[in-house]
Amino acid sequence: MATISSGEFERIFKELYKPLCLFALRFTEKTEDAEDVVQQVFADVWDKNVNHVVIANIKSYLFQAVRNRSLTLIAQSTDMQQTTEFLADLEDTSEEEQMYQAERDARLWSAIDGLPAERKKIFLLSKRDGLKYQEIADELHLSVKTVENQMGKALKALRETAKRIYCFLFGVA
Repeated sequence: MATISSGEFERIFKELYKPLCLFALRFTEKTEDAEDVVQQVFADVWDKNVNHVVIANIKSYLFQAVRNRSLTLIAQSTDMQQTTEFLADLEDTSEEEQMYQAERDARLWSAIDGLPAERKKIFLLSKRDGLKYQEIADELHLSVKTVENQMGKALKALRETAKRIYCFLFGVA
C-alpha cells in the first residue's frame, strides 16, 4: 500500500478504532489503557505514513501493533507470573480468530449502544461493573423489579441482535 491520504486514514480510523479498542481490552483489561494503546498505534502508523513507510496490509498491521503494544504495557505493569499465564492462554487463538472476535465484540457493543439510555446504563452497571440488581436499584433510585425488567428487555434485544448476526454470517434462515 502506498502512502495514504488523510481522508483514507480517517476512514480506516473510524472503521477500526472500536474493534481495535475491544481487541486491546482483551489484553489490558482497562478501557483507558486500551484506548491509549490504539491511539498510540494510529499515531505511529500516521508517522510511518508521513515518512513514506509502506505498510502492505494496514488492517493486519494495526491488529498486530495493538497486540504487541498491549503486551508490552501489561508486561510493564503486572506481575510477570500473571503475564506469563495470560500469554500462554492467548497462544491458543490465531491472529485471524482474534480479529474475528474483536469484530464480533464491536458488533455487540454497537447493539449495546443502540439500547435506550436508561436500559443501557442498567445493563452496563450489571455486566460491565458487576453490580447486583439491588445495588443498581439503590444507585439509580429505582425498584429492584424495574431493574430486573430492564435487564430482561436488554438481554432479549441483544439475543435478537446476536441471532441476526449469526444468520447473516452463516446463511441460516
